[in-house]
Amino acid sequence: MNESAKALEVLLARGRIAIFPLPDTVLFPHASLPLHIFEPRYRTMTEDALRTDRLIAMALLKPGWEQSYDGSPEVHAVACAGLIEDEARLPDGRFNIRLRGLARVEVQGFVQDSPYRIATVRVLEERNESAGPGVEEAKKRLLALCAGLLQEVSGPPARPFPLDSELPFGTIVNSLCQSLEMESGAKQSLLTLDDVLVRGRALIEILDRRWQEIALLQATRDPGPQGAVH
Repeated sequence: MNESAKALEVLLARGRIAIFPLPDTVLFPHASLPLHIFEPRYRTMTEDALRTDRLIAMALLKPGWEQSYDGSPEVHAVACAGLIEDEARLPDGRFNIRLRGLARVEVQGFVQDSPYRIATVRVLEERNESAGPGVEEAKKRLLALCAGLLQEVSGPPARPFPLDSELPFGTIVNSLCQSLEMESGAKQSLLTLDDVLVRGRALIEILDRRWQEIALLQATRDPGPQGAVH
């Protein structure tokens, strides 16, 4: 049994996890997320996680969080549990960690508020992660859309995004959701979808619109010979 499977068993058995709420970050299952931990309460959270099960859940803060950020502002009910894969302790007590998305969870309540929040959670199912009617077709469409142009549609810093066609459909969909530059609210909407095929098709629509925007921008920059209008 690999580390992710063991961590998921722990989460299922215990039903609670430390919550790391941020206003602009959404984590997806199977995706990787680098994080810099500097606030004292979240340094403590990271220390505790590293001493025990290495589990932390990322939750998106709801609008209006600014008024109570130092307290316990509201978070969206659907979050994502993650496993700390790597960590670097800095001399001043901060951390750099890499979190691997483990599973979507529903935040049901809080059993601790200080120094950081711990929530009771329910692990949510991901349907059509690797097989099912329409999965292979959607996977091929995603791969075709992304081939060669992910540097155009990814957020900064622009870098190649390797897509292995042998990866499971769910890994491809969620890695793209994690990687692409989108408003955090749009990412949260994708995370709430229980069916990975529906999430993948929504992602295809987003990528189609990006392609159209790129094509329009290129046409504007290059109007054709002698300014011809087509």
